[in-house]
Amino acid sequence: MTTKKPRGIGVDFQAQTRYRRGQLPASRSRVAPRFKVYANPHEIATLPAPQLKGGTGIWSALSSARGGEAEGGRIKQAQLSQLLWAASGFTMGRERVHLSAHGVSSLETYVLARNVQDLFAGVYHYDAREHSLAHLDIGDPSEPLAASLLAPLELETQAAVLCFTGIPLRHSTAEGGRAFRYLYLDAGAAAQDAILACTALGLASHFIADFYDDEVSALLQLDTRTEFPLCLVALGS
Repeated sequence: MTTKKPRGIGVDFQAQTRYRRGQLPASRSRVAPRFKVYANPHEIATLPAPQLKGGTGIWSALSSARGGEAEGGRIKQAQLSQLLWAASGFTMGRERVHLSAHGVSSLETYVLARNVQDLFAGVYHYDAREHSLAHLDIGDPSEPLAASLLAPLELETQAAVLCFTGIPLRHSTAEGGRAFRYLYLDAGAAAQDAILACTALGLASHFIADFYDDEVSALLQLDTRTEFPLCLVALGS
């Protein structure tokens, strides 16, 4: 019996980004900055320093039930700080906490804040180098976010949503066709770290992979020629 060869865009993507002996892409300089900075945000919120010691052990966090049901409570700014650091901050050795190819993160992280201590509701961008938030848009983002999701989520019980996006130009000129592979690897690693951190902090989390891309991009004010939404993590108490 002959097994049918799978076809489709995913198979083509894997084939076109495959490394073959003797056909590796030439290494060239990168063209995109490693960090995104906003010139004129509404305000800059400096986050509390993350805790680098103590907390739940890794084996306990891995073996604990993930997700949970958020009850609609407010989360502390210190908790959001810890989650952002765990997802896309820096280690004491100035490496990204999340795994990344060749030591270059293609990720940017945004926060849709609803019920966070000492933060106005709105859209924020996380500056990993400064461990701060740039306030990009004022107002509760729940309505446009709910409309963009393809699976129901009780947003009124969520305190905030982390949104991970990717910029392939940070890799494409140096690593050829692998750039988009690195986006998804980075996003998966960062989302996993965020969810483990939620577990360790006793917070509820919900991983979101299905949404209308253009609508999430508009909510985050992305330049869709160079930056793409990848996944989201909703969190609450």
